[in-house]
Amino acid sequence: MNGKWVRAKDQWLPDSLKADGAESVTHQMPLSWGGNVLAVPYGQDKLQLPQGKRFALVLDGSYSMNHHQPEINQTFKWLEQNVLQQNQADLYLTATDPIKPQRWDNIQIFDPKTIQFYGSMEPRTMLSQFLELRQDRAYDGVIFITDPGSYELSQDQKAVLDFPEPLWFVHLGGLQMAYDDATLQAIQDSGGGIGTSLEEVAYRLGTQPTLGENTSFLNLTDGYAWFLSQTPNATASTDEGFYPVNTRQWIAQLGEAVKPGELSQLDTIHALAKDQEIVTPYSSMLVLVNDAQRTALKNAEQQGDRFNRELEDQQLPQPSSALESNIMGVPEPEEWLLIAVALGLLIGVHRQRQLNQLSSTP
Repeated sequence: MNGKWVRAKDQWLPDSLKADGAESVTHQMPLSWGGNVLAVPYGQDKLQLPQGKRFALVLDGSYSMNHHQPEINQTFKWLEQNVLQQNQADLYLTATDPIKPQRWDNIQIFDPKTIQFYGSMEPRTMLSQFLELRQDRAYDGVIFITDPGSYELSQDQKAVLDFPEPLWFVHLGGLQMAYDDATLQAIQDSGGGIGTSLEEVAYRLGTQPTLGENTSFLNLTDGYAWFLSQTPNATASTDEGFYPVNTRQWIAQLGEAVKPGELSQLDTIHALAKDQEIVTPYSSMLVLVNDAQRTALKNAEQQGDRFNRELEDQQLPQPSSALESNIMGVPEPEEWLLIAVALGLLIGVHRQRQLNQLSSTP
């Protein structure tokens, strides 16, 4: 990694690699129809907090949140000191039966240390509780405070929750591994996003960069502001190594406007992802090991529901009976040594018992 050997861990690759001495510059990627995606460096000193807005905070009431009590306390302390002075917020506490979910209109008197986290719920269930409690209240953003969660507990959902305002997930303790389609679509369709702290999300909600005419703002993350420009930028770098990053942001923007049934547009997005070899909500990384799997994938790509993922719990394929009959377990040399040692110990124990019996006989 970067020319040096590193110690292997449980994961194949790290989440990120630190750039040593790299200077941030504006990157540009031309689009086939003439537009351009620009990635412009955007420093911390330019970030702004929201002003005069009203937000809904939805707090995960699951038992697993007990492990993140310090982060929860810090989150609400930061909220009070930095956001509530210039904005309004309502708090929604989700809950598992028999406890009922509730809404706190006066969030200033809320003490997170008094909450009893209990049970287990999916994000979709908790967001449904919020939608029932909100009634006709309008917000500038909905922020769902949760933990990394467990994708394995998710159920395959088809109906998408409708959010007229941006829906943001704040994962305390680390990002979630994956989302079911309905939850992911709710985040995308609403123009929301995902973060690991309330501070990060608040700055992204409050900062709206602009480059003037003939440009539109796409996203703000990882120290860059992304724009769609009708004209090329003469000073921007066109290094193709940055194209996958720009493509990911462009696909995220396209995903907000495309509906699940529009297969031709989804195919176009998928082609962009395949061209840049990136994983997106519309593309995956698959390892095919035989012709049967390749044929199955080719057939699946022709189906009308090819962009509808399903939650599955697949087991590793079992060997055929013909193969099983020809397989014999042959120990490695180290295993032979272990077996010999084990036999020696058993023989020693057996002989000691015989000696003990002889010595105790009158």
